[in-house]
Amino acid sequence: MAKDSIKPIRRQDEQRVNNKIFVSKEELLDKVKTKPGELPCKQFEARNSLLTDLYELKHVRTVYHIALATLIGLLLNSAAYDYLQKGEFSFGFSLIRKGFVNFHFLIVIWLGMFLSTLPIYLGFKYWAVIRIQLTPQSSALKLWDRLCLGLLILFYSGFLYFSTLAATHNGQQTTATLGLLMEMARLLMKSHAFVRSNAPRVLKYKPHSDKELPCPNFNKFLYFFFAPTLVYQDNYPRTKTIRWNYVTIWFFEFIGGIFFLSFVLDRYFIFAFEYYGIRSYNWQEILIITLGNFATGMLLLLGLFYLLLHAWMNAFAEMLRFADRLFYKDWWTSSTYDRFYRTWNVVVHDWLYTYVYKDFYEIVTPKNKVVSKLMVFFLSAIFHDYILGFAFGFYLPILFINFFGFGVAFNFFKIKSDMFGNILFWYFTGIGMSINSTFYSIEFYSRFNCPIENVTIGSYFIPRFISCNK
Repeated sequence: MAKDSIKPIRRQDEQRVNNKIFVSKEELLDKVKTKPGELPCKQFEARNSLLTDLYELKHVRTVYHIALATLIGLLLNSAAYDYLQKGEFSFGFSLIRKGFVNFHFLIVIWLGMFLSTLPIYLGFKYWAVIRIQLTPQSSALKLWDRLCLGLLILFYSGFLYFSTLAATHNGQQTTATLGLLMEMARLLMKSHAFVRSNAPRVLKYKPHSDKELPCPNFNKFLYFFFAPTLVYQDNYPRTKTIRWNYVTIWFFEFIGGIFFLSFVLDRYFIFAFEYYGIRSYNWQEILIITLGNFATGMLLLLGLFYLLLHAWMNAFAEMLRFADRLFYKDWWTSSTYDRFYRTWNVVVHDWLYTYVYKDFYEIVTPKNKVVSKLMVFFLSAIFHDYILGFAFGFYLPILFINFFGFGVAFNFFKIKSDMFGNILFWYFTGIGMSINSTFYSIEFYSRFNCPIENVTIGSYFIPRFISCNK
């Protein structure tokens, strides 16, 4: 496992384990107050990902070896089953072959999405340069600001529409479309972060002062769009060198993670429901499969976490010499979902906190934490359902219910016992992943095995698995 050279940051309540210093739980603070009366702002520091430090411990590294041994065992079991029962070897790789059959189209579409974000920089700089030439507090200045704000909203809408259209209308499979839509969301969040972070500096600029117009140069804009963060700053802590051997290791882990997730989905969900609509499934059978895939749901969660938030993020951070590797915290020790939401994906959480929660709390609904928190859950639920809905070609409100229903409820639900809370957290997380995967698998094969001739807008929202199961 790659070992980063960045030294862990000490804050408070540090623990010494095997003569090494590690930061405990929530004591790894990453936000600081800048002005009285305002919420703390994101603070970037040179630090490792938590697993990078933990892998220095022999006992933790052994857990990683156990995970690899388990993966090898699952692959060998699948190979034996495929050969003895079907006379072939698949290892669950069929999803990968289908998902990236038109890989060259994916590159072209991604390039188009990226290039379409460049007008954000040009438009922002043009707005700032024209603005300082207008008379302060004049009607022309107010008209110019409102016109540019309207054009920005129009750009967001157009980018969302055309990116979705390109991702879903070029023969891409579900896996490829899902990746493109996730990238669309990332670029949209980056665009908003750049404008939202720099606009206040331009608004406060005094034309007759000696200072230069606070508009970042293009290099800073370009670096931000590739850096593994969604919160804009002019400068980030950087490492001195790039260790290409560690980049290679992390990319190999990323590729291995893709094969692992493909294998799990194919072996435990697709295989179980691929004949839905061809033969009848009763509710008892579906319930048994769902409950039986509780451990599989945890494997999906852990696989996605390691694939995206550790291997992929660390590889790009190393290539860009981005020193702040706090992409997640110790979410696995959570005893409440409130803490899980804050520690699972720090990258997205920081964006939601900085540009949604903080803006609502300080500007839209001053000092109202409940409304600010509800807006965070609502926006997160909408975008999760948007991405999955267009990737699969149908809408199931499963994630909306999870995020804006159970997510909000569990956020205010506290358990005093950390041990009992952590046990419940792991069970509900595993069974929740299993339920989500089961419903999406059933609906996907219902539409594949029971196609209808007259497709309407309503058919996108109406579940097919109820009428198809005959």
